[in-house]
Amino acid sequence: MGQDPQQELKDLTTVHNFYLGLLENNLGHAVPVPEEIKNAAATPENAAVRIQNFKLWLDVLDLALTPPLVRDALKTIPGFETAHALLRYFTGKASQRSGDRDKTDCIITYLFRTPVEGKPSAWHRPEVDSSYAFISQASLAFEGELFRALGEVPCESMPPEHVTLLQEFEYLYQELEEFRHFDQIIDAGIVQRVRELKQSLGKSFYHPDSLASMAVWNDVFGRKFDELFHDAAIQIKTYAETVQREGGSILSRVEGDITVKNLSEVETKQILAEDYQFAQDEFRKVSKYKKAVDSKRPVRLAPAKPLEPPPIPRPTIPQPPAQISTHVGPQPPPAAARSQGVSAQTIKAEVLAVAPSQAVQNAVQEGKLHSARQAIKEHVRGSDPKFAGIFPVKNSRITLSPAEVEAFKADYQGEKSFRADYANILMTIVAYLSRMVVEVDEYNQKAGSAYLWKPHADALGYLVSTLERLGMEAEQVMAVARGRGLAEKATALSASLEKLKEYAKTVSQTLQSGSHTS
Repeated sequence: MGQDPQQELKDLTTVHNFYLGLLENNLGHAVPVPEEIKNAAATPENAAVRIQNFKLWLDVLDLALTPPLVRDALKTIPGFETAHALLRYFTGKASQRSGDRDKTDCIITYLFRTPVEGKPSAWHRPEVDSSYAFISQASLAFEGELFRALGEVPCESMPPEHVTLLQEFEYLYQELEEFRHFDQIIDAGIVQRVRELKQSLGKSFYHPDSLASMAVWNDVFGRKFDELFHDAAIQIKTYAETVQREGGSILSRVEGDITVKNLSEVETKQILAEDYQFAQDEFRKVSKYKKAVDSKRPVRLAPAKPLEPPPIPRPTIPQPPAQISTHVGPQPPPAAARSQGVSAQTIKAEVLAVAPSQAVQNAVQEGKLHSARQAIKEHVRGSDPKFAGIFPVKNSRITLSPAEVEAFKADYQGEKSFRADYANILMTIVAYLSRMVVEVDEYNQKAGSAYLWKPHADALGYLVSTLERLGMEAEQVMAVARGRGLAEKATALSASLEKLKEYAKTVSQTLQSGSHTS
């Protein structure tokens, strides 16, 4: 059973209007349209001919549009009518051209990442370190959504060899979790390997099972890629600024033909906005620059030690009580000013006041807080109101208080007011708790190893060490609330802060006892 001709024509018209709008916006003038397409509505009796003419013309337009153009435009269009029409168009077309596959990738990733407003989401977006079982659940739930969106578009069964190919993603996730630096991603060639896997699927790429697996991978990998890319860029730029601040020339060589000027000119937004096919050289440059900067870092050589027995397992940290309802919201990225009165200049000065490696680590932790805050916000706004206050975190969950839920629902972005400060500090507290829960889980899993626990202990150390600053900011907001007679708000904020502090105290004590056994 094929797709209804009238529905197919409607989809092709939607895609055509979307494409024309994109081209005209970018060109700055109208695009000439063939007479057969202009007069399509005048010949309703011959649907098959009209469909064929539309497809031939859209093939031409497809060559004129890049995947990033489609990706960015979808984010500006309310609702899912256009995205679903594009999905049905590309799935029915089942093209083997890489550009068409990349556009389909953009469409399914957009649909996976964008919850339907007012409806509880059938899936939660996995993290890089989520279990494969959790990732599979998200993929299966999204596959059901794809089948609903595709409607009557026919889907042939996948041959066994292609089903086997999709199973490779389990090993790719394991490999992805081990990456700690951007140059590892580039050196491993994982992007190209996944592209080759997608190409090997042939027309099976467009089967909902494949599309669901791809969408989840694109989402998880994309966040990991962006995080490590930004980390590398921060490290590179910080090194360049440090050299210049200490009197070095912008033309001085860092290594080989790489100069300080090259490092200072890295533009992350511009590179990430490009199609991957055209940005590969830029990504390799960034990887090369990072290696050059790494080679300039001082390395401490510890004296040789005799062989020691296996390490004593480190003490584990208890998870927070299930009833905890603290709100933890990540800090904005280092470049953005905070509404609690900390300016962008102050943040930059703090980052540059320490060694480049430490500055990068601090920025990484701030970025993770920001990501946690956004994840909680998406959950609260996209979930059924009855479950909005229950946020799943790794193998646990955080129960948000009514005040915390309201803070995440409110939209005071860019507003300079008490209510914006109040919501912001509440969200930050919840983000801190969320990050602690994640890192505690990872730390406990790796406490018996020789070294794998350390990145998680460092992350927890950062969260605990910056908690005093967060507490001072919260106290300032509480003082304003009391001064305005808003005792309930002050009490709610105080309760959230105290719950976070209590858990942080347990974390701190366990980390300190662990340091004595190292």
